Amino acid sequence: MSNIMELPRGERLISLYQYFPRGEQNAKTLSELITQFNPTGEKTKSRTKLLENDLLALFSLLGEEAIVRIPSWSEGTISGKTPKYYINPNHALGNFDNENLFFWEMLDKFTANFLPKTIHQTLEQKISTVREQHQKQYQASELGKWKNHLITLPSILQAPHYDSQILAAIHQAILSQKALQFDYRKKWESDIETKTLYPVGLVFIDNIVYLTGFYTIGDSPTLSEKKQLANHRNFALTRIYAAQVTDEPIPNWVETYSLDKLQKMGKLEIHVNDKPELIQLKLKINAYACDHLRERPLSDDQIIEPFDANNKLLTAKVMNTGRLEEWLIAMSQLSEVIEPSYIRENVIERLKAGLSQYASK
Repeated sequence: MSNIMELPRGERLISLYQYFPRGEQNAKTLSELITQFNPTGEKTKSRTKLLENDLLALFSLLGEEAIVRIPSWSEGTISGKTPKYYINPNHALGNFDNENLFFWEMLDKFTANFLPKTIHQTLEQKISTVREQHQKQYQASELGKWKNHLITLPSILQAPHYDSQILAAIHQAILSQKALQFDYRKKWESDIETKTLYPVGLVFIDNIVYLTGFYTIGDSPTLSEKKQLANHRNFALTRIYAAQVTDEPIPNWVETYSLDKLQKMGKLEIHVNDKPELIQLKLKINAYACDHLRERPLSDDQIIEPFDANNKLLTAKVMNTGRLEEWLIAMSQLSEVIEPSYIRENVIERLKAGLSQYASK
């Protein structure tokens, strides 16, 4: 058997289900399972933890009637005991209840216009296979009827195509904790450069996927946080032309930067003036347009108060992202940036540039 623990997460879960011991008489401990699924013995400690998380994921998805633990999952934590695991031999992947199938159908509808078409088609096929096995029962249920009354409209721009081999290399590098070497073309440029990165994960912004990580700067004890963060970068997957996993392990310091931490530090997207900053945004905004922002506020601390007869003053603490500036330009017919001054100047310059495109005709 190949080393299942080296596979990308989706493939790994499917392979684990396929090769997992069936029946109580064949139940195995976590140590026995990692020996079976990680025969090379590489990274045993981290991959044992990964396998434990995979078992929890399968249990969450399929339930205790499928993924069985001794002692039972219902006992919660089992300190001092060595649990064993097996799959109920009577279970089949088609044994989804209505709630599970409804969840996957809603996920399919929600992501239809945001994920690459190949991924969406795979999801559709899997749902169809499950649904066929108890079509009448599910279609007659209340949940089964809902899918005909929900739709997600697409973005103006379609989701791009992603190369499956490049995706596989990226997934392998992330999960095996190895540096990734890839060929990349910067936006607006024609030259392709070879880069090497300690990958942290993938970031979805609208329907574009970005690879985030750190340039390979080693593991010197003198590396400061400032220098580490100075080597952080995001790369659009659409501009990666080739990728391969290297033998260089990812240093321990990279693990201290989770995706949540990087997001809070403002490192996962473009910011105005290339400097992540929490700003106090003040907008003079049309009174009617405020209804929209009461329903979908810019921040938890947003305040809307009177400004003049036709307008309101909106104040909110927000990150100075490029997406914020794009939104302000789109709202410029109904609003005016009061503060910060540099955001105001950026919006004015871009509006002038846009107007010149029409004025020159």
